Amino acid sequence: MGKWMRSAVWRQKQFYIQQLMQAGLTDGRERLEQWTMAELRREYERFNPAYSMEGGDRYGQTSARAGKAHH
Repeated sequence: MGKWMRSAVWRQKQFYIQQLMQAGLTDGRERLEQWTMAELRREYERFNPAYSMEGGDRYGQTSARAGKAHH
């Protein structure tokens, strides 16, 4: 993977991590760094009301991965 692509992927991953931390996901940043891009995107879509079919009540949703070890 070229330098530009690596940088773009890293920036996108950091964006998802930052958004999840702001949404109140209880996992630490170090743990989120271990998640795949697909996992981060899936969690982001769960917590972001714009991605919810009902328009989203983001408060009260919990992470499917919170507290679980990454394999």
